[in-house]
Amino acid sequence: MSIRKTVHFTGMDGAEQQALNDLFQSANKSLGGGWHIDNESDAGILVVDVDSIYGHMTWLKVHNSGRTIVALTSHGDADADHVLNRPVSAEAIAALLQGLESGAERKPARKKAEASPAQPAPSKPAPEPEAAPKPAAATPAPTPAAAAPEPAPAPEPEPEPEPAPPPRDPMLIDYLATGALPGAVKLSVDGAPPLILDPQQQVYIGPQALKGFLPYCSRVIQRDDWTAISPGELEKARADSGSQPYVRLRFLCGLAMGDGSLIDGLKADDKYKLLKWPQIEREYPKHFRIATVMMKGPQTPAEITEGSGAGASEVADFINAYLAAGIAEVDVPPAEPEAAPAPKGFLGRLRGR
Repeated sequence: MSIRKTVHFTGMDGAEQQALNDLFQSANKSLGGGWHIDNESDAGILVVDVDSIYGHMTWLKVHNSGRTIVALTSHGDADADHVLNRPVSAEAIAALLQGLESGAERKPARKKAEASPAQPAPSKPAPEPEAAPKPAAATPAPTPAAAAPEPAPAPEPEPEPEPAPPPRDPMLIDYLATGALPGAVKLSVDGAPPLILDPQQQVYIGPQALKGFLPYCSRVIQRDDWTAISPGELEKARADSGSQPYVRLRFLCGLAMGDGSLIDGLKADDKYKLLKWPQIEREYPKHFRIATVMMKGPQTPAEITEGSGAGASEVADFINAYLAAGIAEVDVPPAEPEAAPAPKGFLGRLRGR
């Protein structure tokens, strides 16, 4: 089976995607230049970041697309057929591409050779003269028959694999992934300001206040719901309303996902940490106290709640929001020698969403 030698890196932020593209170019050059970068909808191989929430949204969208999907992860234990581990090097990408290509070009085992036509039987040799009969040997005494071995127990049947969860309906956070949209689009929802996305610049057009966009975060949005807009319309809207970075919408989508609880798959006894001081939205002033506590080091939601004085639901929403924004993560302590593997990345945790 041939493979389309085109690759697209998706589900991560723009800076990492560009770094991966640069490493890919070095790897491709070392392999003779037969591979190419393509867009998400056309690439034969998709490399998806499974350590971020919006990367998992991308994974769930494409894992049944019939294309080759590679999990990009820092945990080394992703539930995937093909894995690219962080930190990524050009050599690792080259090895991945070589492996995918050789696996695609592997030929099926040969069929059993058909029986050759029957050959004529050789003529029988002339019988030899009979030898004189030998004296009969003494008959040995019979030995007692050994007891028949106990039959081995029948092996237990293999458990049936759990069926894969049905694909989730697309939501706003899916369209914020790199490569999810080919160009600028707009959408209007009753009771909310119009929303314009500019995927080329990774910004949205609209007022600075965030809460007004919550109706977009909690509803199913099909691709046909978006309306494409021209460059002229985009520039006029930008001049009228200004633009804001995608990360603010990702934050808002994460804030709406759990409705006061950790999203499915996140554990209350895990510890969570902030990677940097976040931009605190004015509409959520209690987030300042939560962020102050989390910056002290990895803590469980209960510890964060106790230290900040915020409600448990507010802490859960905060964790969901900044995980979605890529500013927080689950703390995974380094594995000790001979220790069990580190916990899986978010792919296993978010399977049901």
